[in-house]
Amino acid sequence: MSVAGAPAHDQSKLVEQLEAIIAKKIANDQLVIPALPAVAARCVALLKNPDFSTREVSSILESDPILAAKLLKLANSAAFGGRNSVTSISQAVTRLGASHVKSLIVESSARKLFESNDRRIAEANSRLWTHSVAVAVVARDLTAITGGGEPETAYLAGLLHDVGKPIVASILLDVERALQDMRKRTVWLNDQEWIEVIQRTHRKVGVPLGVRWELPDMVLKTVRDCEEYDNGDRVSASNIVRFANALVKQEGLYVGPVNKDDNDALVMIGKSLLGLDDGAIKRGMAGLAAVRKQAT
Repeated sequence: MSVAGAPAHDQSKLVEQLEAIIAKKIANDQLVIPALPAVAARCVALLKNPDFSTREVSSILESDPILAAKLLKLANSAAFGGRNSVTSISQAVTRLGASHVKSLIVESSARKLFESNDRRIAEANSRLWTHSVAVAVVARDLTAITGGGEPETAYLAGLLHDVGKPIVASILLDVERALQDMRKRTVWLNDQEWIEVIQRTHRKVGVPLGVRWELPDMVLKTVRDCEEYDNGDRVSASNIVRFANALVKQEGLYVGPVNKDDNDALVMIGKSLLGLDDGAIKRGMAGLAAVRKQAT
């Protein structure tokens, strides 16, 4: 990913060129946006209907053993488990409800975007995914505490707020390989610059993906506008995700440099905007322990 000793002006020029390549792909509608897997797309389409057929959704899910196993595990988890364990997909769908089933399907599909056969990209994406899950968990739990919206929507928004990053990483990998194939002697990005390109461009990629996956409007708004608080909608999912993102960065679950002073200011502003005291924030962050454990 990096070339030691490359001149600074050459690196800066390369960063600009790569950003231009990505911008051109978006402008010319040439950006390859991954589609939802067929099973996921069919289920999500059915779940949009409030009167969806449990039998039909279950039949589709049963054709994907991995997704079916995850659904059963979630339905029998401590958060949803009743007196009796569910043993069929239809029982699991009934117990979880449309919102949680859809969230699980989208999460499973998004996780695949963070996988790569390239070791360098895989390692970075694994850390990106851990950060995204951490933000999702904190956003969901803070939403439940504030009572400002649907916790599952906040969870999806937190999970997908950085979903453009692995796609940009793949684009950069393709460019690097193309240069190597052409035997062009050019400098390549060091780790910091690689992250910089991804940071500058990932939202422009994440939004088209969200549109293609037909995600809820609030999730799309979060992907597009997660950088700034919205004073007009105090407890919106995007504000809570922004706050959760800053909290998770404070905990060190992030990829790339963090300006501590700026991030601390975002936490302070978000705390006031959302009307949260230290006790509420502590409860909202309790789920991070499980995220850390899964990441190790």
